[in-house]
Amino acid sequence: MKTARERIIQYLQVKGEATPVEISRVLKTTPANIRHHLAVLMDEGAVEPVGLSSPRTRGRPPELYALVQNTHSHNLDGLASTLLQEILDKSPQENTEMTKTLARRMAGEDIQVTASLTQRLLYAVKRLNEMNYQAQWEAHSEAPRFVLGHCPYTAILPEHPELCQLDAFLLEELLKAPVLQTARLAKSPRGLPFCRFLIEG
Repeated sequence: MKTARERIIQYLQVKGEATPVEISRVLKTTPANIRHHLAVLMDEGAVEPVGLSSPRTRGRPPELYALVQNTHSHNLDGLASTLLQEILDKSPQENTEMTKTLARRMAGEDIQVTASLTQRLLYAVKRLNEMNYQAQWEAHSEAPRFVLGHCPYTAILPEHPELCQLDAFLLEELLKAPVLQTARLAKSPRGLPFCRFLIEG
């Protein structure tokens, strides 16, 4: 059975553009519920506002939404999933080592271990945001916390949960410190998913 967001995407593929009220009628739910799902899809980069519909009553005309151009005109998700399956089709220990190798390559240019923790945190935020993680760090009484506000692998995460481990290894590479994941796809006050890591070093 398709999720509400999958049905919204499917509807926009056929319709091209629509208002939350139009989508809510088709999906038989409330416009507020549709706006929530559209906010998540916008955060994931799948949907965008494209203008205002023709006014039928007084007041501000409702906003139109459409799929981001080329969102579904490629097979990158399928390719990435197949490549991961090929790369990680080994023993658990070999898979862990391979995932660490991928994290090192993704981390890119190395930062000096002698850099302060604040410098490493800022560097990690910059590097991860280049990869669309919507990353930020927070001061905390125990230790700094690192928050990833967007998962770039949402489309293939169900088939490849090891990508969460990749995120942890990537953070450790960038921060030169061990991390502990304390939240996985938790919900923000806006209802958007995020992951949180505690920096242990």
